[in-house]
Amino acid sequence: MAKKPAKKSAKKAAKPKKAAAKKASKMSAKAAKPAPVTVPKTRTASRPKNSSTLSYTQSEFLENIKGFCGLVKRSQAKELCEDIALFVKDSLKRGYKIPLFGLGKMYVRQTKPRMGRNPATGEVMPIPAKKRVRFSVAKALKEAVLK
Repeated sequence: MAKKPAKKSAKKAAKPKKAAAKKASKMSAKAAKPAPVTVPKTRTASRPKNSSTLSYTQSEFLENIKGFCGLVKRSQAKELCEDIALFVKDSLKRGYKIPLFGLGKMYVRQTKPRMGRNPATGEVMPIPAKKRVRFSVAKALKEAVLK
């Protein structure tokens, strides 16, 4: 019976060595990771290259998003925009209203069927009911942009 306790103590002694080795490997793995890169955020929009229409290209838009959000890579900005677009599409498809903070609200609205005219021939024709995406502008956006 004296032999059994000796074996247990030998096993207990072996376990702490393994645990110490695991801790050491975890610490070296943590030390090997580089520190996250922080990019300063820009809070002004760049001027679009197309001066006649003042319209951003997709590339210019993504560069602005990258700067505004302080992202490191343009691919991160593209992924962010794609994820937001996917969320908006899915939410509107389900009939939810989406608040866009400081901008307004997006929602789906059902139109009624009505009678219309063909402008070329003047012929009266029925226009069926359909769903439309609507955007109501927030007061803060109106005051910031329109005044």
